[in-house]
This record gives sequence, C-alpha cells and structure tokens, in this order.
Amino acid sequence: MFLRFLKIKIIFMKLMYLWIYTLFLVMVWWFFIVAKIHAYKFKNFSNYIEKMTQILLILLIILSISWYILILFLDDNITKTLNFDNKDLYFNEVNY
Repeated sequence: MFLRFLKIKIIFMKLMYLWIYTLFLVMVWWFFIVAKIHAYKFKNFSNYIEKMTQILLILLIILSISWYILILFLDDNITKTLNFDNKDLYFNEVNY
C-alpha cells in the first residue's frame, strides 16, 4: 500500500517538475526569440550577432532536451530500492 502511494507521489512530482520546467522554458525561449529578432534588426552593426544567436540556439536546444530527459528519468529506481518489509531495521524498541 505504501509503495503504491509512493509511486503515485513520484509520478505526480515528475509531472509537477515537467510543468514548472516547461513554464521556465517558455520564458527562456521567449527571450531568445526577442533576442533573435533584435539580432536580425541590428545585424549590420556587428559581425558576430548572427553567429552568437546560432550558437545560443544550438545550446538552448541541447539543454532543453537534456533537462527533459533528466526530469523524466529522475528517481525511477527509488521505489525499487526502498524496502519496508523488515521493520526491525527502521524501528528499534527501547527498554527503559
């Protein structure tokens, strides 16, 4: 019963982490889109603006995908490693 509850809690926490991370990514990608628009607007003022926005694009894609994978596969083995069958290990009786 407890392990079932723990699995449900872990699934809920993963969904919550994914939701928070998605909101964070929306904000980051929104700022990147604004920066990309400004980079094309002011590309005549610097030679490196377009190169840097391409590097930032690749970096953001790699980080976005890798963190989604990390969140999805985080704590998958936590319910397998917990063992609540032997209660003597966790609760010791104290005689005064």
